[in-house]
Amino acid sequence: MKKTESADIEKRRVLRLGNAQSNKLTRECLTTALVYLMGEKAFDKITITELVKRSGVSRTAFYRNYTTKEDIIKEIAADVKQAIAEQLNRPEYETNLRKWYADCFQIVADNEKTINMLKKAGLSIYMLFDGGSIVDDLIPSKTWMGHYCKRAAEAAIGTTLTEWFESGMKESPEDMADLCCLIHTKIMS
Repeated sequence: MKKTESADIEKRRVLRLGNAQSNKLTRECLTTALVYLMGEKAFDKITITELVKRSGVSRTAFYRNYTTKEDIIKEIAADVKQAIAEQLNRPEYETNLRKWYADCFQIVADNEKTINMLKKAGLSIYMLFDGGSIVDDLIPSKTWMGHYCKRAAEAAIGTTLTEWFESGMKESPEDMADLCCLIHTKIMS
């Protein structure tokens, strides 16, 4: 077999992706294109036509994966939230809440660019931390009162995290962790 024939066979093999692989590649192309377009103009000014043209996928492929361009933003937000949850779900946090807070603030700082992009599209940073009590999962409450106290602390900390991010993250994640531990202690006492 000639070298060119071998290369052609390999190209055809690569092009024969399964549906799941094809959809994943399509979503990645659309996400990348949306990120680039958002660097050029406001999210609400981006059209599906521009998005599919920039991504190199067909309109049909877009609608096979998404209903609206907002669905792409929601998927990006879900991916960020999942990455944060996975990183913050380590066993050492069960006994060290301060470290959890410090790492949480650091992860938000490390994802500043993506979070700002999500904000530009109209999503709030707070939505990354909704959907249940993270603290209660780490340190389960023994009473209904303890559960609600932890939820109150978490809401206060979520607001603090949002304000810290939106004001430019001037304080260190460690300083913010100290503050959150203080908030948590005050609410829990």
